[in-house]
Amino acid sequence: MSDAREPPPDDNFEEIEDKDDLFTSTKETFHDEVLEQTEEPVVEGEPLKSEENNTMTAVPVEVKDDPPPQQKVEDDEDEDLFKDDDDEEDPVTEDLSEISLSKSSDKSEEKLVEEEQKPVEEVKKTVNEEKKDEQKLESLPKNDMFEEEEEKDKVHDLAITVSEPHKKGDGMNSYMTYRVRTKTTMSIFKRPELSVDRRFSDFLGLHEKLVAKHRHVGRIVPPAPEKSLVGMTKVKMAKTDEEAQQIDFIERRRASLERYLNRLGKHKVLVQDPDFRDFLEQEELPQATSTRALSGAGVMRLMRNVEGAISKITIKMTEEDAWFEEKTQQIEGLETKLRGLHQAVEDLVRHRKELAGNTASFAKSAATLGNAEEHTALSRALAQLSEAFEKVEGLHQEVANSDYYNVSEVIGDYLRVIAEINEVFQVRVKSWANWQTAEANLTKKKELETRLQQQNRTEKLPNVQTEIKELESRVKTCKREFDDLSATIKKEITKFEQNRVLDFKQILLTFLKTLMKSQEQNIKFWEAFLPEAKAIA
Repeated sequence: MSDAREPPPDDNFEEIEDKDDLFTSTKETFHDEVLEQTEEPVVEGEPLKSEENNTMTAVPVEVKDDPPPQQKVEDDEDEDLFKDDDDEEDPVTEDLSEISLSKSSDKSEEKLVEEEQKPVEEVKKTVNEEKKDEQKLESLPKNDMFEEEEEKDKVHDLAITVSEPHKKGDGMNSYMTYRVRTKTTMSIFKRPELSVDRRFSDFLGLHEKLVAKHRHVGRIVPPAPEKSLVGMTKVKMAKTDEEAQQIDFIERRRASLERYLNRLGKHKVLVQDPDFRDFLEQEELPQATSTRALSGAGVMRLMRNVEGAISKITIKMTEEDAWFEEKTQQIEGLETKLRGLHQAVEDLVRHRKELAGNTASFAKSAATLGNAEEHTALSRALAQLSEAFEKVEGLHQEVANSDYYNVSEVIGDYLRVIAEINEVFQVRVKSWANWQTAEANLTKKKELETRLQQQNRTEKLPNVQTEIKELESRVKTCKREFDDLSATIKKEITKFEQNRVLDFKQILLTFLKTLMKSQEQNIKFWEAFLPEAKAIA
């Protein structure tokens, strides 16, 4: 077959080589140059060897090797003639350029391409991340998307202060009222600034209403301050309003009432309760009678407490949720540790007050000694020492009060909140017991239906089947209530943990700032007294 084909004449072959063929491929050009470099050049007048012979003599150089530098420029020019700057890179063109370029030029161009692609890749990553964030936001329910922002706004848009305790009435029929001022920008309130007078029983009545509406659904209602029979007896026995206001019990109760209202204001559900709004807005409230210890409501409350204590002993819940099992243990451990810390802080406050009293006694003794001293410089120094100790005694009193109101009382509030959490856990146990009771009743009815069918007593089957349908609906309702209750409790406990961290951070900062301030004042007092001591001659 190779002998039958006539090779082209020499003249035509030279003409083809001299022409600029713009469509010549890289492999063909490279192949021709390899033929020129072989040991058997083409001689005029002699016929060309067959294609098979040419390939046999031209194979010494592998196709994988790079072409000569001169040919690389020609290939690039040929490719650029048909390449648009705006067009995307053709994979075939990329392969040809890789074959035609040298190793050094490949590396330099790869670096340039990588540097050019870096900003593009970063933009792509940013766009992809934004798309993922948008998809996450779109996948969330609309109510949950802005829940945190709304919560923050509610926390910062409501500030409540309790001040101006004032005694009304005489003798054992007297009581204390407090001025409750509210500043807010929330649209649920009628005015941005509110001011009303409330007595302690009004606070307790508000707490009873909130507990009745929210505890059974799993919400943690912050507890109101506890009653104090001894403290109120002292207030009732005080002859004047000024004398009643000077009793420490009144200031402690005022601070605890203020903390209680602000805790309610931080809760995103309780702050919107109509009873809470009425408490802050209405000038007059119906007198709360259910808060009295000897009232009918008080007796019912006592019975419920006894019933709850009995149910804790009798109902043994099989906990299947590991989260609740872990949180229950954590709450129990937290309560034990907080009780120990609360006792230690109370001992510290008592020690500081005793130190303040002893410091005042020392100041009086130094002043008495200075008055009896005949030496002028020594007498003046003792008088200055007495004044310095009086100032130090005031510092001890301030530190003791700060530790009590900002540390001890806040820890005491958290102990009462933990007691409320235990009550909510017990509500969940009761809900579980109701669910299990409904399932047990359903099982019994189904067993009764099976016996009736076996005994062919068809006259009672319709009633039993109707009861089975009612019990099935009851079981579904109880299970749904238990699941909803569990979900609400989880949210409440999570929020409680967040608030606890923030509150204890504030406790530590306040405690440290108070100590540092008192130490700085002590140093100033003793530095001022030092020249008087050195002046004694």
